[in-house]
Amino acid sequence: MNDKHQDLVETMFPSDGSGIKPYEWMISPTRQRQWIDDKGIFLWLAFFFSEIGAGLYFMSLFYSFRPGIVLGWFITLVLGGVIHMLYLGNPKRAWRMIMKPNTSELSRGIWIIGVFAVLGFLQIITPGGFNMVFNFIMGILCLLIISHGFATMNVIRALPAWNSTIVLPLSIISGIWVGHQLLQLMFALSGNAAVASGMEVWAATFFLIYFLCILLYAWGTWHSSGAAKASVKRMMEGELKQITYVGVGVLAILIPLIFTLIMWGGDTNGFLIFLRLASVCAGDLAIRYLIMKSAVYNPLI
Repeated sequence: MNDKHQDLVETMFPSDGSGIKPYEWMISPTRQRQWIDDKGIFLWLAFFFSEIGAGLYFMSLFYSFRPGIVLGWFITLVLGGVIHMLYLGNPKRAWRMIMKPNTSELSRGIWIIGVFAVLGFLQIITPGGFNMVFNFIMGILCLLIISHGFATMNVIRALPAWNSTIVLPLSIISGIWVGHQLLQLMFALSGNAAVASGMEVWAATFFLIYFLCILLYAWGTWHSSGAAKASVKRMMEGELKQITYVGVGVLAILIPLIFTLIMWGGDTNGFLIFLRLASVCAGDLAIRYLIMKSAVYNPLI
């Protein structure tokens, strides 16, 4: 038995008896590990940075704000792309992923990001890049990149917590909400206080939709199946409950709500926008971590 097989056996059946019992995976929900444990943590971060970068790019299109699309392009490709490469296995075989765009969501995502990289660069360097056709194409590409992570997870029917109808809307509004906050902070720091104040009505709207999507995801997952309900229970109990209560309850919902109410009506403050952005990013990371960490497989029997 080689070292890889030995490590797998020790992970599944540790000496203290806490591992998976023989045939337990056939009769009980068992947690997925490949997408969040060990190197899987890179996938969690890659999806997050790709999402917020594309979200910033998307929102910057509405304001024809070139620094916003430059930073969004950079975050998506450099941070999201480089971290994603750290998750891949053997580089000599990883290139094969691009060969199956008709059947693989992951392959389609790679092609979309490639097209985004080329067209985004052209829009950045073109003086008249903010035209209706260019903006429409790049807007669609941004939405596809924002939803790519959860779309890849959503096709796995064996994990009901991922195979949910609300997962994709949640990912899209998440990217737009975080991207909007980044853009609002950029305007506030660049001295465009009037623009930043005018964006606050959309901040309140996006936050409300984001909050409703979180509630709908939790409610729908709880009522969809036994395995999906077990995922929600894992979020609320045991080692994940602190991340749920602090990361989601406080950072993703409570603190942004407080700052949104303080700045209600457009009375914005750059420091408060920064604090809300920091809280929103930490909360969004927590939500993604919980969804990936708590997912359990349907038992076969």
